[in-house]
Amino acid sequence: MQLLRTIRYILCTGIIIFVLGRVYPRKWIFEDKFPFKSFGFEKNGRIYNKINIMKWKTRLPDASVIITKIIPKFMPRKRLDQNNQIPILIKETCIAEATHVLAAILGFGCVFIWEGIGGWIVSIAFLLFNLPFVIIQRFNRPRLIAADLMTRRYSNQKCVTNVIS
Repeated sequence: MQLLRTIRYILCTGIIIFVLGRVYPRKWIFEDKFPFKSFGFEKNGRIYNKINIMKWKTRLPDASVIITKIIPKFMPRKRLDQNNQIPILIKETCIAEATHVLAAILGFGCVFIWEGIGGWIVSIAFLLFNLPFVIIQRFNRPRLIAADLMTRRYSNQKCVTNVIS
């Protein structure tokens, strides 16, 4: 019975966190400020190459793909097209990171629902489940920011050459 209540708690908090992440105003997110800005030890995400992130990051489940198929306008596409969507993707990495961190923290509520070792096992498992997703966002964001900077520089340079010609 405690396991069932714990699973119900995780599902409910997950749904609430997801919805909050979708409705949270993007204008309140600053990717160049704490907690989203890369820490010095992260070396703009390069530290994650030590754990071979490129080999495993695409193998993890991606809920956004499923949600995009069910409710297409609820999740932005992860692919870039002619329109510059890099700034949108940068904000989405912040939201994804925040939701996974919040889920991992709230997962420790399982300790109060299922007292004893069972609650601790579920809580730690939930933390370990969310951690790779946080790492992926912290790895991708600096790369997206660099790509956005290069895109802006290129488009500014192109505009200057068009004016000069």
